[in-house]
Amino acid sequence: VVNFSRGLRQLGHEVDNFAPDDYEPLQFLRGRANNYRLALGMLPFTLKQLQKKQYDIIEFYGADAWLTSYFLSRFSTQKPLLVQHSNGIENQFNFALKQYQNLQNDPQKWYQLDQSFLFQYAFREVQGIITQSDYDRNYALHQKYQEKARVQTIPSGLAANYLGLPVNWTRPPVIGYCGSWIARKGIKTIQKDIAAILQTFPETQLVLIGVGENFRVTDYFPTSLQSQIKVIPFVADKQELAKIYQTLSIVIIPSLYESFGLVTAEAMACGCAVVASRVGYAVGRRHQEEIWLLDSPTSPHLYAAVKTLLANEPLRLKIAQQGYQAVQHLTWDNAIARLDQVYQTWLKQHRQNFISHSE
Repeated sequence: VVNFSRGLRQLGHEVDNFAPDDYEPLQFLRGRANNYRLALGMLPFTLKQLQKKQYDIIEFYGADAWLTSYFLSRFSTQKPLLVQHSNGIENQFNFALKQYQNLQNDPQKWYQLDQSFLFQYAFREVQGIITQSDYDRNYALHQKYQEKARVQTIPSGLAANYLGLPVNWTRPPVIGYCGSWIARKGIKTIQKDIAAILQTFPETQLVLIGVGENFRVTDYFPTSLQSQIKVIPFVADKQELAKIYQTLSIVIIPSLYESFGLVTAEAMACGCAVVASRVGYAVGRRHQEEIWLLDSPTSPHLYAAVKTLLANEPLRLKIAQQGYQAVQHLTWDNAIARLDQVYQTWLKQHRQNFISHSE
């Protein structure tokens, strides 16, 4: 949000940003009924802002905007262009978690109501949707939230120091995982399949990055494999993270859901061969050319993919090299220019439609 807003301002646009702190009621209850409170707080706040100032575009982030989108679309006398700039379509996220409930530690509680019926209005009652990946765009089109021209994929940019990196393609067999150690990242599959890989290939190492200070290898992997596993609990510096990526030959991302999956793009930019489930930025990449796409984030698919790449160095190299080339266009300048172009087009069409309906 910050980078897109900054970039649009640099192009000469006026951008006002508002966060939950500005409109969330009963903030002392955070952690409880968040979605309902955000939805109820956003509507009166937005109406008050519209009384103060006229906006050409109102851009929402997240399905909490369902009530405000519905009201503005149907009842407001002001008709700004309404856009949902999604960093993950909540209904698809919920569907993915239900689909792979056996891979999660905590099943949904009886009191956690399914809000999909309400959330859909955050996407149906706007005039356009921006997604981070074709994975979410495909879902939005399948659900018929909008017509094709009104759902556009604009991925975030990578940090400038991740692009055009000099790469040493010859690397020892080191598998990397980067991210929170939580169920939706596919950790049950990692525990089973990568443990088997380490046993099959004893010269191979596993590096776990960003899993937190409380992570203990023996809680998840056999004691006999400890010498092959390295834990880096936290990396704050992006340049330091890039150096770590460049020591990895294969990066695994068997997530149940990702809207974009920054690790996928960063690892590709650092010359790693990425093995990922068919979510987020991985969707649309060429299988066994730029990336290895898992048919499922379940076992033994991860084991089979990593085993193949460890045994076939030319294939691993090809995926690493072509993946590296595939992400070089992911600059913030490109993303912001594309967003500006899409918004200008949609706004022009929106105004023309409004004039024709008024006549």
